[in-house]
Amino acid sequence: MNPNKATDNRFNSYFQFIRPSRQQQRQRQQEEQLVQSSPKKKNNNNNNNNNNNNQLHIDTDPLGISYNSNNDDLTGQRQDEYYSDIFRNLNYPHDKPRSSCTLQSKDKQQQQQQQQQQQQQQRRRSSCTQQLLNPPSLSPSPSPSSSSSSTAASPTYGPLSPSLVSRRDIPHSKCQIRKGSFTSPTGSINAKSWEHMKSPAASFLSSFASPIVPPAYEEDGDEIDDYVFDKVIGQGGFSTVRSGYSISDGHKVAVKIIKKSCLNDQTQSRLDRELDIWKSLDHPNLVLIEKILETDHAMYIVCNYCGGGSLLDRVNKKRFSEQEARTVVIQICHALHYLHQEARVCHKDLKLENILLDDSNRIKICDFGLAIYQAPSMFDEVAGGSLAYAAPEQIRSTKPLPSPATDLWSLGVVLYALVTGRLPFQDCYDVRLQQKILDGQFEILPEDNLSNGLKDLLHGLLQVDPHKRYTVQQVLHSSWCSS
Repeated sequence: MNPNKATDNRFNSYFQFIRPSRQQQRQRQQEEQLVQSSPKKKNNNNNNNNNNNNQLHIDTDPLGISYNSNNDDLTGQRQDEYYSDIFRNLNYPHDKPRSSCTLQSKDKQQQQQQQQQQQQQQRRRSSCTQQLLNPPSLSPSPSPSSSSSSTAASPTYGPLSPSLVSRRDIPHSKCQIRKGSFTSPTGSINAKSWEHMKSPAASFLSSFASPIVPPAYEEDGDEIDDYVFDKVIGQGGFSTVRSGYSISDGHKVAVKIIKKSCLNDQTQSRLDRELDIWKSLDHPNLVLIEKILETDHAMYIVCNYCGGGSLLDRVNKKRFSEQEARTVVIQICHALHYLHQEARVCHKDLKLENILLDDSNRIKICDFGLAIYQAPSMFDEVAGGSLAYAAPEQIRSTKPLPSPATDLWSLGVVLYALVTGRLPFQDCYDVRLQQKILDGQFEILPEDNLSNGLKDLLHGLLQVDPHKRYTVQQVLHSSWCSS
């Protein structure tokens, strides 16, 4: 048979199916009249309809056409394949998969969501521009700010100006230790181990298979929240400092671990005060808290990691040149200005061990365990700290003095140690050491080769009378710092 003629016959039969001829209409009308006149035939037709309902039935929504699996066309094909072929030629929509409709609806939903997100972003941008044009009024309460952070982070340090600031919000959550759920291929745990992970999601899912055990001691490779513990880098009376890194992005952190069993009422109150002060600070030359985690056995303070070590480590290797010491002193002064003028806090334990260097050789002051607010109050505790760095007025007092001048004395001791390689006041007997500090007599040797400007600055900082002692502004405007 000619293929063109066969196709024409198929199309003709299709059109006859959906639009019957006049002769067929007349026959149907006659059959309906006979059915109405004969009730028996009506019952038979009902039975036939019931039988047809029991057959396999495929319904197509657009045209309501039914395909019976028992009927075949002239060429031996199934009738459903026969008509579906016709629909493809006619490009009727009901021959297309219904999933495409759902996909189209999903695409429309995604487009609507994208349009909503774009509208929200435009609203945010407009609100931000309004805030920039009309800045909100500043709060009169003194608290830390990020404004000084931007000035101190710049290479050239401009004039200092006090500014009112806002308190930082530090996440504090309760969690559990996961024992060794991830180890690096080399066997050692460090920040580079993060590069070997397939994805943060893989580590998150692997944590579900990790046994959650309350350990007596943390070990290398243990996980808590989004962090992995590395080696111990510091040890204190009731705390341990470990290095570590974040699982989500791989940045290195330091984790201060405080065992709750080692805390009594006095140390607990000190810890609460330290965290209250530390959480409020925000300056590039201070070690800042990133997150506080807590288990039933310990508290974990996640903070900045300083890979350059402390100034004590550097001085033990080689003493600083005046240019190197000048860079350090300027950064310390900006940190002290922030603490004294904006945070209204005295550090009270400024020494070489508590001044760290990050990977970019930027100064970071740490350890706020003895820090106090400058607001007048009654302290029930005894003054603490390192005697070699203590100011004369603090030695005379048994209570911690909330005076910024005590930090400036400690700065003078640090500066002297940087450029000479030794402390200005030394003695193996504490009573004699206290007397030397009270007298304020220190020695500058000829072989130290210090400039006159540096000598004047040291005498201004190590001034026994706190009222005559240099302030932060006087240090920065001294001939030695401005040279």
